[in-house]
Amino acid sequence: MKPLFSFLLIGLIVIASSCGDDDEPTPDVVSPFQEWASASVDGINVKLLGQERFFVGYNTMMLEVFDNNDNPITGEVKITPMMDMMTMSHSAPLEYTHGQALNAGGSLEFATVFVMPSGEMGTWTVNVEVLDKMIEVPVEILQPEYSKLTSFVDQVDGSTKYFVAMIGPKDPQVGVNDLEVAVYKRQSMMEWPAVTNMTMELEPWMVSMDHGSPNNVAPVHTGNGHYSGKVNFTMTGDWQIRLDLLQNGELCGEPYFDIFFQ
Repeated sequence: MKPLFSFLLIGLIVIASSCGDDDEPTPDVVSPFQEWASASVDGINVKLLGQERFFVGYNTMMLEVFDNNDNPITGEVKITPMMDMMTMSHSAPLEYTHGQALNAGGSLEFATVFVMPSGEMGTWTVNVEVLDKMIEVPVEILQPEYSKLTSFVDQVDGSTKYFVAMIGPKDPQVGVNDLEVAVYKRQSMMEWPAVTNMTMELEPWMVSMDHGSPNNVAPVHTGNGHYSGKVNFTMTGDWQIRLDLLQNGELCGEPYFDIFFQ
């Protein structure tokens, strides 16, 4: 009888443990996105979400589109950021992360590089074209404390204007950090293509102490105008990430980014 009793006891323990596991609450998945802007036209409701307030630089964003009954709208969509400067208008670099169609949940992830802040110079909208309707979503674009976007005119041809956005490090630390930048050029007021043929040289520089750092890796192109490398900060304080950008072996620009961390 003892072996049988032991077998039954073990079975009861297993069943009790299984029930206990089922009763444990499933932790909620916290989305990194939150809503910052919205607009509605003819029963189409559009929301724009971001991981933080929209700013001058590279913004990872989420578009959500629903009808008046909160049913997701799916299918192809066209997104166009627009800056209205009263006497003129222009767009900005745009990047579709996973294609150009709203998924089954009515959402689409994308990225926009806003090239100037909202204010006296003009106002921004993100225009969403879906189901043959145009929805203009007003957005406020802030200027961050430390610039995440810089621009320069090509030193070789003297006319092409390039924009360089720093994507990472978002939270710099002492030691080796992942470095990612994206490069675009203003081909026209509406065309801002990614630049994929740059060669880069990197020099971090601590301004107050007047020295650099070892063990850096110059960014190389990884796709869609994005360049990835490594930057080493040997101490806290004020740093510049200095880049030399070359095309066909010729130096075309020397952009840099200021960073301060403690």
